[in-house]
Amino acid sequence: MTTQTDPQTETGLSETTLNLVALGAAIGANAERAFRAHQSRLEALGVTKEAMIQAVNMALRVKGDPHQMMLALAESTLTEGGGCCGGECACEAEGKEKGDCGDDCGCC
Repeated sequence: MTTQTDPQTETGLSETTLNLVALGAAIGANAERAFRAHQSRLEALGVTKEAMIQAVNMALRVKGDPHQMMLALAESTLTEGGGCCGGECACEAEGKEKGDCGDDCGCC
């Protein structure tokens, strides 16, 4: 028989901190039910929406970095010579290299 331990006692972190971490983890895992459960717990603990937003924004930054790295890998390996998307770039018509015109080139 396994005994369940109290995460707060085990970690020394407050219930608020543990639930903010769990809220961010739910974002990272795309776990809607967990997000809603921890949001409700945090509201019951009196945590402000601003504090929850900070936790969510941190989770999104952490989650977004690998996404951006994979996007860069796909672009560099799947498009001829790299570039923003592999399509016809408006900057090429101007004699520049594909992708030089940045996000506003209209080819992506």
